[in-house]
Amino acid sequence: MIFLTSTNHGCVYTLSQEDGDELYYAPIYANGNINLEEFAPVDMNEIDMDDMEVYDIIRRLKVMNEV
Repeated sequence: MIFLTSTNHGCVYTLSQEDGDELYYAPIYANGNINLEEFAPVDMNEIDMDDMEVYDIIRRLKVMNEV
């Protein structure tokens, strides 16, 4: 599983393990910990980012998965 940390958003992103097409996130707590059991799908209709930023995160995760 590949993770992309975004301190600006206060979370860690990853792609779904089934097909790699769905973006998931988990919060980064104040102490820097991440609970891997808390990953949830990103609701693309409710996200507070512009589309290009979301697609850049997805693209970067896909590139890291290819390595």
